[in-house]
Amino acid sequence: MLKLRGIYAEDYLYEFVNKHRGLSIYEIAKRLNWSTGKVHAIVKKLENMGLVKTEITVENNRIKKKVYPVDWRDILPEDVK
Repeated sequence: MLKLRGIYAEDYLYEFVNKHRGLSIYEIAKRLNWSTGKVHAIVKKLENMGLVKTEITVENNRIKKKVYPVDWRDILPEDVK
């Protein structure tokens, strides 16, 4: 199991989401061998920073929270666009 904490875990998860778009929090946790709580907390931080967005879907009568990176153009300040 990869033992990353703090900003290292955030950076790693952000890069992972960029490479694997649209996975659910559960799927991310399973692939990284992390707890769903850890993934959820980091996704929430990244979402608050404006780096990722989440989408709630229903598949097979189950609610899934899927994670997507925000387009880099949407992150740039208005005066740079």
